[in-house]
Amino acid sequence: MLDLTRLQCVKPRPGKVIAACPACREAGGDKAGEHLAIFDSGAFHCAVDSSEAHRRRIWELAGNRDLDRPAPPPIARRPMPAKPPDRPAATKPRLPPLRPLNVTEMARIAEIRRWPTFAGLELLTQRGLLWFGRVWDGGAEHDAWIVTDSTRLNAQARRLDGRPWQGIGGAKAKTLQGSQASWPVGLPESIPYPHIMLVEGGPDFLAALLSAWWGGHAGAIAPVMISGTGHTIPAAALPYFAGKPVTICTHADADPAKGQAASQRWADQLREAGAASVQFAAFARTRTEDGTPSPCKDLADYAATLHMPEPDAPDADTGAAPP
Repeated sequence: MLDLTRLQCVKPRPGKVIAACPACREAGGDKAGEHLAIFDSGAFHCAVDSSEAHRRRIWELAGNRDLDRPAPPPIARRPMPAKPPDRPAATKPRLPPLRPLNVTEMARIAEIRRWPTFAGLELLTQRGLLWFGRVWDGGAEHDAWIVTDSTRLNAQARRLDGRPWQGIGGAKAKTLQGSQASWPVGLPESIPYPHIMLVEGGPDFLAALLSAWWGGHAGAIAPVMISGTGHTIPAAALPYFAGKPVTICTHADADPAKGQAASQRWADQLREAGAASVQFAAFARTRTEDGTPSPCKDLADYAATLHMPEPDAPDADTGAAPP
């Protein structure tokens, strides 16, 4: 597959994505940014040059080369145990068959959220943290996006059409049966990255790598999600944070005091566990590019204030440390 975060002029279309062909642009062509088509299957095609040499050059310029990228720089931190720390006994959730989201589904999420691009969703999918599944609710199966990690201890689902789950009283987030809801999602995947962004809830989890990618820091940041403000970080999860700087993204919902209290509780836990530093990010005073105030209650709202530049896009994965 091509790495969509390395392409320019990405435009979702039903069943495919249209983008600038990097090989054509390298030769001074494709000014309109529409020669390249990438289909949901992962196949890609240049409308003006289908030669093998041209396809090879497209892959060299925009192929998904995660395995070839250097690991983030080492940082001084407490050594992790050879195996994950013991966790409280819990059954794994009953998961539907999972597959990675396709570009049409990622574009749908970004459209509902009013995000300028689904680059962050692509990165989450590449890291094995975002999936598609059909979830039963109200007598029928519904298309859903599901966040879970390699442990499969906690799986949270939301409907792909943005509607609430009727079987659980109209809530938008559904904890799949058997999940350990208090267990943070993304801990094993955070180990190679020097900085952790701790967020509350699925929308902020999806927005975390978009905001990091926008600033050119996606290669240094690992998002970790806590399912709700009522949860406390389990003691067995705290060693994953030791020695690392952590940014907690706070909420300013209808009851901002509740979100602030939860963030402070998590911060106290992380400092006690030996995190290198703990800082807070709040978005209530966010301003748009023209300087006008834009009321934001969380990171997902903040992502909707970003505006995609044309024709060039920010670098995807620089590995630079966040400011």
